[in-house]
Amino acid sequence: MKKCLTSSFIFLTIGVCLFAQQPSLDYNGPPDNFYWTGTSNYFGFMFRSTLGCLARNSDIIGVGVVSDLQKEGPYITSRHFCTVTVDHALVGCTNGQIIVMYDTPDMEWAGGGGSGMKIDYMPTNNSRIVFAVFTNDYRGRLRMFWNSPKIPHPPDEIQTQYELLYLNRSWWYSERDDGVLYTQFTNVLQAVRFDRNWTNFFYLCRDGANSTSNRVREDSFWDMRDLAMFSTSERMQIILDDPLVDDSHKTLLLKDGWKTLIPDP
Repeated sequence: MKKCLTSSFIFLTIGVCLFAQQPSLDYNGPPDNFYWTGTSNYFGFMFRSTLGCLARNSDIIGVGVVSDLQKEGPYITSRHFCTVTVDHALVGCTNGQIIVMYDTPDMEWAGGGGSGMKIDYMPTNNSRIVFAVFTNDYRGRLRMFWNSPKIPHPPDEIQTQYELLYLNRSWWYSERDDGVLYTQFTNVLQAVRFDRNWTNFFYLCRDGANSTSNRVREDSFWDMRDLAMFSTSERMQIILDDPLVDDSHKTLLLKDGWKTLIPDP
């Protein structure tokens, strides 16, 4: 029995290592290097802060001018906040409204190393930024819940103030990437929140893989990955049949044991 268990463990270990070493299953494009690098939980924050996640889960989304930037202490664990006057409201706010937003106080920031201070990843005074903040904290992967116009479960946590998820993953200067990032985000917002349409969002993720913006390319990859993993069998087939979809998503769907994770309606 002991020998059998040992052999099973060896085979399981080899299988896990082989899966982990398949580069074709991971994002291999140019990475977005603008985000805070002080955390080792790369996949944790990436899955929670893609353009699709921000569009789906944020309580307030808009464009505005930073009028004040403050920090409550000199250390990497200190809270920082900025005040933004909205000039183009998108979700949950009005033009002229003043929003005070804080960086997220996750402890992982303190333990991940990285260079610089968190304050370096906050916007500068008098700059115009796109921002997406929340009080209702929905954790985990995207899971678009396409059969429900509202998120069908309560938030994991409710914050007492508006939070910036992973610092500049949830804000960026409005002119960044020649406006390509902002245009993609507003299109995603339309498909995910205003006029929910799975097909339109699928096309945005598929075509975003060739964007001139590294942030759009990387986020489109991970949003497409979630669309693939949490698809009905009909939508899974659409992904498999589309010649423009990255082969890594199809490879994952065709692996033994990967079946539809959401029942067909």
